[in-house]
Amino acid sequence: MPIAAHRLQQWVTDLLTRWNYSPVDAEYLADTLVDANLRGVDSHGVIRLGAYRARLDAGLTSATAEPVLKGTGAALSVDANGAAGQIAARLAVTAARDAAREHGIAAVAIHGSTHFGAAGYYARALADDGLVAIVVSNSEPIVVPFGGRAPLFGTNPFAFAAPTSTTPISLDMATSTSAMGKVMVAQAEGRQVPADWGVDAGGNPTTDPHEITALVPAGGPKGYALGFLVEILGGVLTGAAITHGIGNMYNDFSRPQDVGHFMIAMDPTRFIPFDDFTARMDALSAEAHSVSPAPGFSEVLVPGEPEERTSRTRAETGIPLAAATVDELRALGADAGLPFPEEGE
Repeated sequence: MPIAAHRLQQWVTDLLTRWNYSPVDAEYLADTLVDANLRGVDSHGVIRLGAYRARLDAGLTSATAEPVLKGTGAALSVDANGAAGQIAARLAVTAARDAAREHGIAAVAIHGSTHFGAAGYYARALADDGLVAIVVSNSEPIVVPFGGRAPLFGTNPFAFAAPTSTTPISLDMATSTSAMGKVMVAQAEGRQVPADWGVDAGGNPTTDPHEITALVPAGGPKGYALGFLVEILGGVLTGAAITHGIGNMYNDFSRPQDVGHFMIAMDPTRFIPFDDFTARMDALSAEAHSVSPAPGFSEVLVPGEPEERTSRTRAETGIPLAAATVDELRALGADAGLPFPEEGE
């Protein structure tokens, strides 16, 4: 059923406040999730709320914990300190922005964290402030290495964003062929997935999302190498857990996740005037748009453009949610005494 973005945003905010998040934290966390749904990245949207609730109930995260910023200058770190990944990332974004403006470039390492939603959310926030940004995160093992049959890394997303005169150019991609959240969406919608997304327990490709036990790296050895890079930046360098030291957010309630994130923010005005930078970005985008489309395509787009178009469409028509997702949200709402909005409300 489709639901208006503002209604979903308000409902999730209200739900999170009933989970003991402050109104400010609840609104921010809700925005990170609903923004993902709005942009068509349903794998990182409200489908994650059930897992968040389970980890709160297990005492592995806290709605009232406050992340701690450490360090000075252009190299900083954040201890998530039991807070939601989004709340730790918000502090890191602010620190990265301020340090980049002062020093020209800044890096912020986050440890002790949890799932923080879509990495691109934070990269775009920095780009909206006129900065060039890179954001990466490691996650629990679910991706087999190239040539292997057992998981080693997580989907280890890589996000990038840069300002233009209008909407930032943005990239947010898993280093696996697909994100596990997309497999979850396919499960909820009862549909098959492409054969190159994942493998079953025997290491064989499968189109049944319920049979997928591990994902495969995007582009084989290239995706594997990129995942390795993200594990170094997001895990080794931050001091967070790595590979099998990371707790699974869905079925490991014996320990905190200890996920790591890493952000780099760069001030383009330290190299060229900002107007020159955005003009060159606009020219680059225009050149990409001018390329003749290949057979089967109507146009050439730039990174982030498909999501921006989906966001505009869903802002008008509503956010479609799978029946299974709606059922879970209704159950979460019922437990909190908060009815889920029905279609047309």
